[in-house]
Amino acid sequence: MADQVVPETPNMDDETQEETEVILPPPPAKPKLQPIIAPDMFPPPVVSCPNPQDYPTSYNSNTTKEQLILVYVENFRRQYHYLYKDRKPLFLNPLNECAIPKFVCTTVRPTMLSFSELTEWSSTADFVANHLNYELLEPPNEIPKVLWSSTKVLAEQKGNCFDYANLLCSLLIGAGYDAYIVSGYASREICYMDTTRLPNPFTKKKEQEILDTQKSQSKKYTVKPPKDLTSKYEHYMKEREIQKDNDAKEKLKEEENKRIAEIEKPLPDPLFGIRVHSWILVLPGKREVPEVFFIEPTTGYAKATTDDQYLGIESVWNHQNLWVNMQDCSNGCVGLQFDLNDQSRWEYMFTYSSKQTADGTITTTAQMHNMGNMDEEEEKVGKKRYHAATLLSNQIHWFERMKFFFSNPLNLPIANVSCIPYYQRYDEKIKTRIYARFYNSVIPDITTSDTSQKDIELPPSWVNELDIAPKDFQRRYPNSRKTYFYKKTRVEKYAPYSMKDGIVLKVSEYADYDFKELIYVTHNYEHRHDKLDVREHDIRINTVYEKHRPGRPDHLKDHTYGFGVDTERTMIFYNKARLDGLFKRHETPLELTDYFIDRSDFLEYRKAVFETRQKKFGPADKEQRLYHSITERFRRNLALDANDDIYEIVYAIKDDKFNITYHRENIHITPSTRVYVKPPNWSDKTFTLKWSEDLHETYQADEDFKQMSKRDLYFMMMKLIKQEEDVIKRVRRAEDETRDILARRQQEDLSSDLDVSIYDTDRNEKSKTYRKLLKQKADEERAKREIREVDYLAPFIASIGNPDRINLQQANQLKDACKRDLKDRLVRKANLMQSRYETEMNDLISKQQWYQKNQHDMSKEDELEYQRLCQEAQFRLHILEERLKRHKELATVKYAQLDSKLNEDPRLREPYIINK
Repeated sequence: MADQVVPETPNMDDETQEETEVILPPPPAKPKLQPIIAPDMFPPPVVSCPNPQDYPTSYNSNTTKEQLILVYVENFRRQYHYLYKDRKPLFLNPLNECAIPKFVCTTVRPTMLSFSELTEWSSTADFVANHLNYELLEPPNEIPKVLWSSTKVLAEQKGNCFDYANLLCSLLIGAGYDAYIVSGYASREICYMDTTRLPNPFTKKKEQEILDTQKSQSKKYTVKPPKDLTSKYEHYMKEREIQKDNDAKEKLKEEENKRIAEIEKPLPDPLFGIRVHSWILVLPGKREVPEVFFIEPTTGYAKATTDDQYLGIESVWNHQNLWVNMQDCSNGCVGLQFDLNDQSRWEYMFTYSSKQTADGTITTTAQMHNMGNMDEEEEKVGKKRYHAATLLSNQIHWFERMKFFFSNPLNLPIANVSCIPYYQRYDEKIKTRIYARFYNSVIPDITTSDTSQKDIELPPSWVNELDIAPKDFQRRYPNSRKTYFYKKTRVEKYAPYSMKDGIVLKVSEYADYDFKELIYVTHNYEHRHDKLDVREHDIRINTVYEKHRPGRPDHLKDHTYGFGVDTERTMIFYNKARLDGLFKRHETPLELTDYFIDRSDFLEYRKAVFETRQKKFGPADKEQRLYHSITERFRRNLALDANDDIYEIVYAIKDDKFNITYHRENIHITPSTRVYVKPPNWSDKTFTLKWSEDLHETYQADEDFKQMSKRDLYFMMMKLIKQEEDVIKRVRRAEDETRDILARRQQEDLSSDLDVSIYDTDRNEKSKTYRKLLKQKADEERAKREIREVDYLAPFIASIGNPDRINLQQANQLKDACKRDLKDRLVRKANLMQSRYETEMNDLISKQQWYQKNQHDMSKEDELEYQRLCQEAQFRLHILEERLKRHKELATVKYAQLDSKLNEDPRLREPYIINK
C-alpha cells in the first residue's frame, strides 16, 4: 500500500505552539478494495480450427521435410532482418486454416481444371474475381498472419488479396503460364477494390448495320464543275474564324476535364505507400506472352508494370522458389527489372531454382549437369559458365551468412551454410580465428555435415488438388450474383438460370456520381426461349434496342423502337434464313420501308407511304391505313438491256399513275423513263380499257432503241395494274407481320421461358418427369409380376379338397408331392433335351455316311452345301449340349430353393392354416 501523505503544519515559534492547540483533520477513509484486472498476457490465437479432424493430415501437421524447410526459412528470415533492419518483414511462413505454419511456396497448388474457359489468363482471372467475395486486410499496413489453402477459399468463396492471388496463381501455372505471386504495396483504391473511378468496361456493343453501297464508277462524260470564284482572302479569314472557334472549344473542354479530374481526385491517404497488397506477376516465355505484365486478382484486369497504383514490391514467389526484391521502389514499380536470375536485383531463397536460358527454355540446377543433348563444345562452355556462376554465388553467400553467424542469437550451427565448395578454399587458420572470435569454440567441419542446402528439397504442396464442381462453376458468383461500381456505372452480374428472365448482366449508367439520375440500362440474357440476347434502354430519348440470337421463327435479329405516338421502329432480320430475303424493315407513322438482299427477282427496296389520318377523339382506329404511293427498286440484271431493265417503279396510288425509271447505261447521262396514267373508272369490273396516247409518256435516252408498240403498251398497263394489287397485298402482309411480331414479343416478355439442354438433368423438368414416369411404370410392372406369380402349392392343395386346416401328416405329404413333381418335370425336360441331342447327332452321322459314299460324284456346289449343313448341325449340337449342361447345374439349385420355400411356407407349419 502506498504511504499516506500528512499535511505540514504552519511555521510558528515554540510559545505559540504551546499555547495553541493544533487540530489535525480526520484521517481519510480507507478506500474499498477494487478487483485488479490484469491485461491479457496471452492474447487469443491468430486462428483456431474447431474441427481439425475434418482436414487431411497435410493440413494439420508438418512432415520432416516441411519442418526442415521451416528451419531454413527462419534462418533466411533472421539473416534478412539482420542485414536489412529498415525493411518490412517478409511473407514467408503464415499459418493455414488449421493454425499450422506453412511455407508460402508450398501453398501454391498448380492445377489444370477441366473447364475450357479456364485455359486463358483473362477468363481465369475474371472467374477468380467473380467467384470470391473480397475481404480487407486488418490492419492494412501489415502482412496477414494467416493464408488459407485454395481449397478452403473455393469452399468459402471469400478471401483477402493474398487468397485471391494464391488461387489465381495456382490456376495460371496449371494452365501453362509463368506466373508469380507478388507481395508489395499498392494504393488505397487498389487495396479497397475501389473501381468507382475506373471507366465502364462494359461499353455498348450495338452493331451498326450499314448497307453495302455501290462504289461510284468512273464516267466517260462528266459535267465540269463551275469555276470557283471565292476570294482567297475571304476563305483565309473564314478558316481563321473556324480555327479560333475550335481553339475556344478545346480550351473549354480542357477546363471541363480539369474540373472533372479535380472532382474525381481521391482524398489524401494517411497510409499511402505502406498499404500491403498482393497481386500476380506474369513473365514472358510461356503461352506466347510477349511482355511482362501484372494481373489484379480482385478485379481480373491486366495492369502494366509501370502502373502508378502499385507502389512497391517486397518479394515474389511461385511453387518452386521465392525471390526478394533488392531494387529501389521509391518511384513505385517504374523502372523495376523482372529478370529473376539477376542476383544483383533479386535475391532468391533456394539455389536449385529453375533458370531461364538464353533460348527461353526453363532448366533447373540438376538439369544443368545433364546436358547430354548438347554438343560437346556447347556443353563445355555451359559447364564453365555454370561453375563460374556457382563460385561467385557461393562467395557472396558465404560472406553474408558469416556476417549473420557472427551475431547469431540462436547460435545456429554453421552446417546450414550452403556454400561448402567455396568454404573449403579458405585457410583453416583464418576460419578458426574468425569463428573463435565470435563463438569461443573450435570451428566445426561443415564439409562432413549431414545438413546442407543441397540436401534441402522443397516438398510438394500440402494443398489437396483443386476441384470445382460443375454446379459451382456455373453458379459463378457468391449467392449467384455480384455487384460492381464503376465511374457513373453500376454493374450487376447474375449466374445463368439464377433469374427467372434469364438475365446474366445488367449495366446501369448514371449522369451523376451519386448514382441517382439513370440515363442508360443494358441487359444481357442467356438461355432465353425467345433468343433474346441484349436489351438496351436509352432513358434520355426513350428508345429500346433488342438483339436476338438465331433460331426465332420470325428470324428477327435486331429491334429498335421507341414509345409514344410518333415513334419509329427498325427491325433487322437474318435474311439468309428468310425465304423473301428481307434484311431490314423501317417503320414510321407514315412510311414502311423494306430492304432485301439476294432475291431472284432483283428486288432490293420497297417503300410504302401512307396518307395522314385525321385526328379523332376516342379510342384508336384499327382500320387499315390508306396508301399514298408504293416504290420498288431493283438492282441491275445484266441479262437485259439497260433500257429494258427497270430500276424503280413508283405506284402513285393516289394520283393513279405508274412512274417507271430504267437503269442508266454508262454512255448516257440520264436514264430512260415511262409514265402510265390509269384511265378513269379503271377499277370497275365492267370497264374495258381503250388505249390512247394520253395514257402514256416516255423518254428514251437512246434514240436508236426500238420503240414499244401500242399493243405492248396496252399489255404493260394491264400488267402494272395487276402488279399494283399484288404489291398492296405484300405491304398488307408486312404490316400484319409487324403486328404479329410485336404481339409475340409482348407475350414472350411476360412468360420469359428459358431453354434447358436435354443433357442438363438437374434443370430439365421434362427429363425429371420422364424418369419419374419410367420408375413408376417399372414399379407397377414389378407389382403385377408379383401378383401374377403362380402359387406352387395350389394344385396339390386342390387335390385334397382345399381344406382350411391340415395336419402334420398332410403337410409332409404336400411337401413330398411338390418336390416329387419338380423332380419329375426336371427329369422330363432333361430327357427331352437328351433326345433332341441324339436326334441331331444321328442326322449328322447319316449325312457324313452319305457324303463318304457320294463324295466322288459331287460337284463343288454340293460340297459347299454339305459343309454348310454340317456346320449348322454342329452349332445346334453345341447349343443343346450347353443347355443340357446348364439344366443339370440349375436342377440342384432349383430343388434346394423349393425345399427352402416349403420349409418357410407358413401353411406347412403349425398351426397348418391353409385359408385365412
